[in-house]
Amino acid sequence: MNTYEGLFLLRPDLEKEEEDRLLDSIQKEIIKQNGQLKGTQNLSKKPLAYPIRGYKEGLYYLVNFEASADIIKSLRNTFKLNNSILRSLILKKGG
Repeated sequence: MNTYEGLFLLRPDLEKEEEDRLLDSIQKEIIKQNGQLKGTQNLSKKPLAYPIRGYKEGLYYLVNFEASADIIKSLRNTFKLNNSILRSLILKKGG
């Protein structure tokens, strides 16, 4: 298992309940794919360098997890399909 860091940029107009539900669904998807959560961090709402889908700011969440390398592509594809996630980036931590 490798350690990964996922950065998620969410729509800024989400209600608090929608935001919580979306973060919960991200975490459940990682667990469903046999990943292990190590922690999450709300990095707050920040302005974007350029508009994405008409939004000039976004909500940033950082999710640390362990997973096997073969599920990362599947996770990326799943997160791309969610319209509430403007962007996602999953990087392997360490060597």
